[in-house]
Amino acid sequence: MKIIKQLFIFIGILMLPALSQAQDASQSYKVEMVITLIIIICAVALLILFVARRGKRSVMNANDGAEQDTGFLSARSGEEHMGFWGRLWSHMNYSGSIQDEVSVATEHEYDGIRELDNKLPPWWLYGFYFTIIFGIIYWIRFEVSESGPSQEEEYKAEMAKADADVQTYLASLGNLVDETNVELATDQADLDAGQAIYEKNCAVCHVVDGGGSVGPNFTDKFWLNGGDIKSIFSTIKYGVPAKGMIPWESQLSAEQIKQVSSYIYNLEGTTPANPKEPQGELFERSGSAAEGDASEESTTEERAKEEAS
Repeated sequence: MKIIKQLFIFIGILMLPALSQAQDASQSYKVEMVITLIIIICAVALLILFVARRGKRSVMNANDGAEQDTGFLSARSGEEHMGFWGRLWSHMNYSGSIQDEVSVATEHEYDGIRELDNKLPPWWLYGFYFTIIFGIIYWIRFEVSESGPSQEEEYKAEMAKADADVQTYLASLGNLVDETNVELATDQADLDAGQAIYEKNCAVCHVVDGGGSVGPNFTDKFWLNGGDIKSIFSTIKYGVPAKGMIPWESQLSAEQIKQVSSYIYNLEGTTPANPKEPQGELFERSGSAAEGDASEESTTEERAKEEAS
């Protein structure tokens, strides 16, 4: 019993890492695999202990007396005191008595060692009979009645499951995004998801149209912590606790932060109903500076025309 307790303790220790990593449904299959493996190990361990115990008892109770075989699990000499399980063990492993060696001896002998033609033990024969019965049932089900799935159907089912697992894995790759490698999302589905996240979590401080209230205005070119996608992502992820901006990394996945960052990024240049006064420093994004220079040139030309007129 002490060995069994130690085994369960050891297996419990092995389970802890797998259970601690099972944080979502995509990782639940790991726990199922570990639990299945543990059950198999426990079953094998218990079987080994049972076999060892019965084998030891059978050896201790062995008797070289004559066999008294009168039926299944009948008591042989030396087995009268055994219980049901003891007689079952002895019966399943019995292949002949020592007194019968002369009758089962063959002509093969080498170095004083004679070869015996003992009958197979019952456990081996029963196992062989079972395989024959199993083969007949298998043949009837899969070849005659065709009630079971064929190899091709099983292959297609496994491939479909594999494709689903691949899609789940690819979806989990979104969590590898961080402030060092994030890129602006341009897909409309991502922007729509970002808008939904913004309206649910950000609009209370920044207003639905991004004009700002408690939080700053997202529609102008002035930013407190940078207006590029990486800076916006970092601000949302880690927050600005000193100014009341909480970190969202524990509530939103990396992919969700990317989506809402991309939506906020695109709010610049829109027209809110009641825009808040600019805060922070002017941040010119790449590509927008040239547009600003072009607008300044057009304004200068218009003023020159007005003065000339």
